[in-house]
Amino acid sequence: MAIWQVLGVGLITLVATLILKEHLKEASLPVLLAGILVILGLVFEPLELIWESFREFGYLSGLKFAYLEMMGKILGTAFLAGLAADIARDSEQEALAAKIELAGKIIIVVMSLPVLKAVLKGLLEVLPR
Repeated sequence: MAIWQVLGVGLITLVATLILKEHLKEASLPVLLAGILVILGLVFEPLELIWESFREFGYLSGLKFAYLEMMGKILGTAFLAGLAADIARDSEQEALAAKIELAGKIIIVVMSLPVLKAVLKGLLEVLPR
């Protein structure tokens, strides 16, 4: 199962990073980043399954795929911004982490504007004037 692989890589990365922080501090961040990349590689296949499920849901529900695609992009943006902010926090850069999170939130709002516009347009068509 993928979870055991992720846990194994995560724990090995954690131990290696903690040991390196004590003895060779500048090498701990590249090891951390390498572990993160391996974990992201391990979850790529489940992400593909989620994406295919979105396509199927769109087909079954009759929703435009563009809306479901946008939802996937928004979720991806949220995950990536959170990951980048966590890396900044691990590097003891709290201010940078806060700015990354703020930028992620703003980008998510901007990305969701077309969907919000379509929902509002649909509501205005249904509501009496």
